[in-house]
Amino acid sequence: MHNDLMVTTTAGEEPGAYPLRRTPTQDRASRQVERILDAACAEVVERGYDAASTSSIAKRAEIAVGSVYRYFPDKRTLIQAIERRNQHRYTEAVRERLASVGDWREAVTVTLETFREMHRTDPGFRAVVLSGLGDPELEATPGEFDDQHAGEFAELLSQRFGARDGREFRLTVTLTITMGEALSHLADRLPPEDADHVLAQGIPTLHRLLEPYLP
Repeated sequence: MHNDLMVTTTAGEEPGAYPLRRTPTQDRASRQVERILDAACAEVVERGYDAASTSSIAKRAEIAVGSVYRYFPDKRTLIQAIERRNQHRYTEAVRERLASVGDWREAVTVTLETFREMHRTDPGFRAVVLSGLGDPELEATPGEFDDQHAGEFAELLSQRFGARDGREFRLTVTLTITMGEALSHLADRLPPEDADHVLAQGIPTLHRLLEPYLP
């Protein structure tokens, strides 16, 4: 009954996408780890972070609870792994879509649209969305996931589009990423017509923040 909430496993997930207590050495073990993460996503979606437990996650994954502890010492570590898997999938999706983008403004828009799409279509991404919600200590350092994405995006703007790199530019990119996520969350909770309005207002604001640093 629970399996319809499982998140589809991404083929070719890199083993270093998230830390494990024990690294799986066989495909069967790797699939089991993905099933554990998918079950944890489904638990958080259905019951919330606080109500989800290691035993309920194991039951949903149809494995012994000891198999969960083999890879994850506790629920917090398990949810951290989901966060890092989300970050890995998001980074890969953005990188793939930006490969054919030739304008930096379009790159900003595509990045935002990718975030919104994953938030809408991936239950695990929506439940544990690069933010440490549910447990303020899920991030190893405050802003860990936003900072990583901001650094990657700053490199892209500098190398591909000739942005003037530097401390203020990096801070502006971090601000742009943070504001873009807030804009996405706002648009997703509004009726479509209202969402279109706030996006039409908000996306040019993100562009204006970055304009001073780009040709």
